[in-house]
Amino acid sequence: MKELLELGMTDIGTRSRGGRPWLLGVCSVLVVFCYVLIRNLLYVNAGMLRPNFTEIHKAYDFNLWELPMTLFGVAVIFAMLAATWRGLRKGLIWIALLYAFIAVDLLGLRYYVTNLEPQRLVVHHVRLETPKLTQPIRLLHISDIQAGHISDYEVEIFEQIKALSPDLILNTGDFLQVVPPATFASEFPKLLALIKEVNPRLGTYAVYGDTERELYRIRADQLAPLQVLSSRSAQIDTGGGTINLHGLSLYQSKNQLWATRTVEQWLNQTKSGDFRILFGHAPDYALKVVDLPIDLCLAGHTHGGQVRLPWYGALVIDSEVPKEWARGFRRIGIPYLNVSAGAGSNRFEGLPPLRFNCPTEMTLIELVPMRSIR
Repeated sequence: MKELLELGMTDIGTRSRGGRPWLLGVCSVLVVFCYVLIRNLLYVNAGMLRPNFTEIHKAYDFNLWELPMTLFGVAVIFAMLAATWRGLRKGLIWIALLYAFIAVDLLGLRYYVTNLEPQRLVVHHVRLETPKLTQPIRLLHISDIQAGHISDYEVEIFEQIKALSPDLILNTGDFLQVVPPATFASEFPKLLALIKEVNPRLGTYAVYGDTERELYRIRADQLAPLQVLSSRSAQIDTGGGTINLHGLSLYQSKNQLWATRTVEQWLNQTKSGDFRILFGHAPDYALKVVDLPIDLCLAGHTHGGQVRLPWYGALVIDSEVPKEWARGFRRIGIPYLNVSAGAGSNRFEGLPPLRFNCPTEMTLIELVPMRSIR
């Protein structure tokens, strides 16, 4: 009788525990969720979205390395509990598998954003009609290559450029962001050699970006065929009209007041029949030129945010322009504006090249004569 009573009590205990694994699982998920939320709010509070690249790097390491490793540990704990509590085994195994699945997904996401999307170069094609040109011009806008060193990826960029056969190339800065042991001295000659291989018939022009201050010390004749326009202009006879370029300095591109002063001086020196292109590294200057007689504005710098969440967009653009201006081609008043999301990725504070929902890109803008009004 005593043995039967003990057996019955054990069975009751087992059955009573058998209904609780899902409650245990829900509680553990809530604890993990709150922990992840608090950690990320701390990164935001420390300035991650300003952006503070140290905090961005910490958030990357936590969410895509520390967190999946922690979840693997939690999965192991639940698997061990399943082996110990036979009455809860099935439920605990499912919880362990859930944590393991999330951990694997996060590690897969880490691999994708670090190794795949940053090298998935997209070429956008845009057609812009103008009455100022009588022959089509293929203009390639590229920005923010930011190579840590010249690799097969950078070679592929220029192979694609050659295949597009542009007449004119405009680069809005940030050529290199070297990662030791590479140096500017070791990598820039390699990049310049790639630029020379393309050699479009109307030239390759650029402005200074944030990441290549060493470029300021190189003489213009040593940069050929690359022509850097920093607070300078160039007039190009296309054979079917005149393109008038003006390149902003890095500071002017980020300071709307300074940009307005130099742009007004430039416009006074150009003809109304010229196709006017204004380009600078950052797009902030565009906020003050929406009512000026400029045909096309170009910029980079924002990288399109690099990380763009579904239904929200870019987390960080490091610019005063509206978030929807952070990448792409649009009309902003009189001028059209193209902001490149960049052919490379930011490497500040040791960040790996990472992108999510924002692949690297360059844009081929076809300037075509406006059709006659019938």
